[in-house]
Amino acid sequence: MKKQKENMAVLLWAVRLAYHISQKFFLFWIFFGILLALLPSASLACNRRAVAVLSDYLAVGQGSFGDIVPVLLALGILLVLIGLSRRINGEFLYVQMYDNYYFGMQEYMADRIQKTDIKTLMDKKFYEDYRYCLYRSGGLTDLMSYGCITVMKCITALSLIGVALSVSLPVGLTAAGCFLLTVTLNRRLSSRFVLDTLKHTALRAQSDYYSAEARNPGAAREMRIYHTQPQLLRKWKEAYQEVMQFDRKYDMRRHFLSVFVAACIYLSILGMAAFAVPRVAAGSLSADVFLMLYLLGESLADVNKAFSAAYFEALRGLDALRQQRRFLIGAPLQEDRRLDREAIAETISRQRRCSDVVFEARDLHFSYDGRREVLHGLNFQIRKGETIALVGANGSGKSTLVKLLIDLYRPDRGELRFYGKNYEEYPEGSINHEIGMFFQNFYLYHLSLRENVGFGNLKYLKEDGRILKALDMGGAAALLRKCPDGLEQFLKKDVKKTGVNMSGGEQQKIAISRTHMSEKDILIFDEPAAALDPIAELEQFQNIREKTRGRTSILISHRIGFARMADRIFVLEEGCLAEVGTHEELLRKDGIYADFFRRQAEWYEEG
Repeated sequence: MKKQKENMAVLLWAVRLAYHISQKFFLFWIFFGILLALLPSASLACNRRAVAVLSDYLAVGQGSFGDIVPVLLALGILLVLIGLSRRINGEFLYVQMYDNYYFGMQEYMADRIQKTDIKTLMDKKFYEDYRYCLYRSGGLTDLMSYGCITVMKCITALSLIGVALSVSLPVGLTAAGCFLLTVTLNRRLSSRFVLDTLKHTALRAQSDYYSAEARNPGAAREMRIYHTQPQLLRKWKEAYQEVMQFDRKYDMRRHFLSVFVAACIYLSILGMAAFAVPRVAAGSLSADVFLMLYLLGESLADVNKAFSAAYFEALRGLDALRQQRRFLIGAPLQEDRRLDREAIAETISRQRRCSDVVFEARDLHFSYDGRREVLHGLNFQIRKGETIALVGANGSGKSTLVKLLIDLYRPDRGELRFYGKNYEEYPEGSINHEIGMFFQNFYLYHLSLRENVGFGNLKYLKEDGRILKALDMGGAAALLRKCPDGLEQFLKKDVKKTGVNMSGGEQQKIAISRTHMSEKDILIFDEPAAALDPIAELEQFQNIREKTRGRTSILISHRIGFARMADRIFVLEEGCLAEVGTHEELLRKDGIYADFFRRQAEWYEEG
């Protein structure tokens, strides 16, 4: 009962979603589908009328041939429409649904992701669930296309049963029993199949991954160097065999059902013939009724066969949508606030004049999952114009602290203040609007070089001089030689073949250039030279020092040498602020920072 309620909730959610994506298309197919569904019963009635008129004319000469022509024309038109409807109910319907609902579903999910709470969005499990749901974006297409066919076949079956009942109660009950048997068998055989689809999708994704890796030039190179072909081939075969076993079971169930239903239908046709033939011979049943009963049996056979095929596919779509609905409903959304940027900027400007402290943490605690703390009891102040270096081993909490400072997350306990005012008092999205940021895991768009750099400050997107200066400060000016189209050169080849691929270091320089477009008074650089060679790294830090002069800045890097350019150094260890001081002070302290510094210096010392 609980499962039936959930299925109904998913179905209603999917119907509302389909209506939301394309109202006109949705309403058109409801109206058009009902018309197509009633064609077979209309054809039976017209066929019976044509045979009756023709029999009377041939047997007793009643009427004229002119009376027969309109009936025959109407029957011919109906038969043509039925033939066309079979085409429409197949690939044509699916293609139309695909064009509207596959891309519509992807657009809907992309829109929901943009509105999802940032803390949820950054969660790894959430991202994995999102990838799974995106992998099954065709669920709405399957449900709406095959669901439409299923509903249409139900309407057709009911109308045919109504015609059968108008002729004979036993015949009508037999037709109703056959269709009820078809529905019952489909429900029973499909219930177990639907439970396995989650596992099947995961196995297919795994199989597709290994198959794609074999075609990836980079992976192929590694496979040849390390001779891993047999191991990866074995993994692909294991995943693929399970997928094939699942598909084989699915096809066997479908074919069994199809054969069983067809056998029942044809036995019913034989039963109808056994019922009708003696009565035709005795004269108690006319030829037109006999022919209609025969065609009724054929029509029911077609309906039941199409219903069985469509019902299974519709359930696959429903199962995919069940997972997507759980995912989307469970994802908390950000409040839809229309920020008054001018008013917020005025508020922050007033706060800036009142306080020399940009960031202040008071007993700051934070965890991603609400259980395991990543930051423990941090207390510090960062003043205007100060350059802070964040130092620490992997997992010490450096990037997490930055995420809190730019208001991607809010602390679990303690207080975080911006220009003397608690973060909770600022509208969400207003603080990070005041900060220029370079992310360690940066992203380059499949767009032009101009746009990839200019997105750092949209106000100057069309100004070549500003973008060229940013490229120079980011160490990326020399990359223009690789770009035949200059600033309009498209990056990456995934979208355009004329695009240019860049190395990891070159991509980092472009991303750094984007940050140099910023006019913000606060700048944060998270590992800005991780992919650069030592000379380029030195130049990058020199450019950053020039860019940050007179501004408040925070620098994160595993390279200890850059910390000398900072006014103060924050050393994080296991989420705690272990040491604070200048380079010289921390060396004299001979603690964690001094140990880091000596260990890295050993690489550059002889002997």
